[in-house]
Amino acid sequence: MKVLIGTKNPGKIEGAKRAFENYFDNVEVIGIKADSNVSEQPVGKETLLGAKNRVDNLIKYAKENNIKADYFVAIESG
Repeated sequence: MKVLIGTKNPGKIEGAKRAFENYFDNVEVIGIKADSNVSEQPVGKETLLGAKNRVDNLIKYAKENNIKADYFVAIESG
């Protein structure tokens, strides 16, 4: 299973990998920089919007670069 996550942060990548491994075998999590299009320190509804934007930008990147994935993930602190 291939999971793309919209970050290069090693902690977030490892956290996603551990979470998916609780439910699936042979998990590969690949971190790709994806913009959130919100402020550096989002607050409130901006946090959810930032995560949604990261996923949207990640899907766009994958399509443009012909990358197939089973899941697209974003973890937004805020």
